[in-house]
Amino acid sequence: MNRRAFLRRTGAAAAVPAFASATAAHGESTDSRPSNDGNGTAGDAGVSPAATVMQGTEHATPVYVNESGTDGPTALVVGGVHGDERPGYLAAERLRSRVPDAGTLVVLPRANQVAIERDTREGKNGDLNRQFPPGKAPETELAEEIWDFVRGTDPDVFVDLHRSVGIYRRHDASVGQAIFPAEVDDAPGVAEAVVDRLNSDAVPWYMPLHEFVRGNTITGEKPMLVHKVVGELDRPGYIVETTRFLVDTETQTKWLTEAATALLARHGVDLSNGEEAATEGGS
Repeated sequence: MNRRAFLRRTGAAAAVPAFASATAAHGESTDSRPSNDGNGTAGDAGVSPAATVMQGTEHATPVYVNESGTDGPTALVVGGVHGDERPGYLAAERLRSRVPDAGTLVVLPRANQVAIERDTREGKNGDLNRQFPPGKAPETELAEEIWDFVRGTDPDVFVDLHRSVGIYRRHDASVGQAIFPAEVDDAPGVAEAVVDRLNSDAVPWYMPLHEFVRGNTITGEKPMLVHKVVGELDRPGYIVETTRFLVDTETQTKWLTEAATALLARHGVDLSNGEEAATEGGS
């Protein structure tokens, strides 16, 4: 899918100046959650977005489209659905400039700009990730715009990046250190393989408590974005959750980045040798 086709299909606005990629120091990001200018811009030079969701509003947020020039699948990565889960949107931002060996990578790093600026889980209208009821229209304007964008992208694989307080199956009501796959095709097997790889290559041997596991399967029955992708588009989708329990922000971000990269590679969107996308209008 090329940029021109993407813009036609999503109906999104043309490129605007990009916001700055956050970096991490001493385990904490330097991201300052600057205020939104209505174009999805947060004052950063670098890779320019291909489009803007909700342009002209406080929810405006940029989309990045990186094409390999070789036919292949389209992958969509989303971060920042919950504004206080910083590793999710920081990891997505690290991926936004990567060009796959084949196919197309589309990244929506900061889905919930208002919540990110407030550093809260919820935005103006409650929990964004509970506003995508299966078989019905999304419940808010932001959710509707995001869903239209997802449908227009028509991804072959979808990855949603999050951060939990605790660890799945160890702490009550926590889902950290888990990959939740769709009940579509071989997504559960892919999740198992990526879990094994992360535990072998990413999680240090002295942190057995933080080894990843495969979570329950996504069936498309809940009012969450990935459930809507699975239930209505019938595409492989994944939620990747890390934890803040005894782990700094930089490590969480690294784990999410590696998990997303490994999942996409299993679906034919290989970023391991990908070059950085060309900078447009940045310094």
